[in-house]
Amino acid sequence: MIHQAIRSIDRALMAIAAIGLLAMMVHISLDVLSDLLFNAPIAVTSAYVTQYYMIAVAFLPLAAAEYRGGHIGVDLVVNKLPAAPKRGLNLLTLLVTLGVYLLLTAQAWEQAIKKLGINAFIMEQDTRVSVWPSFFILPLSFAVISLLIAAKFGLCLLGKPEPAPADEVSLDHPSGGKDV
Repeated sequence: MIHQAIRSIDRALMAIAAIGLLAMMVHISLDVLSDLLFNAPIAVTSAYVTQYYMIAVAFLPLAAAEYRGGHIGVDLVVNKLPAAPKRGLNLLTLLVTLGVYLLLTAQAWEQAIKKLGINAFIMEQDTRVSVWPSFFILPLSFAVISLLIAAKFGLCLLGKPEPAPADEVSLDHPSGGKDV
């Protein structure tokens, strides 16, 4: 059940990030076309790209990268350890990582609430663009990865396998996504 919930959240966040990426491409393309055809670029493109699209595209997939094992890891020595010390080190690493992400979540939430309280905005070519909503993307992203790390910690503590994406066939690898 926990594996299915994690998989669903992963897919939802990746879909939202993909939509953000697509929206950014369309917005920038329309801005360039508008500038070339009508000599009138879209006034707020830079603000939306930097304050919304890029933040969503960069931070929403954080949990997906963790879920898929895509974060950088150096396990040259760890792989040579016996099972018990390896498990203990994994638990310690997950605990420290969870602590860091919980601190990031709390700090980002505090910042988002401050920005909401002052109705934060930026001025882009005489146009006021509210930016306070974008500040909630970070605590959301950090909270989701914190939940994933907590789930991985709990499963590791119980000796159960970590959540992992279902095997999907990769077009890049004839062997179905696995290196042969």
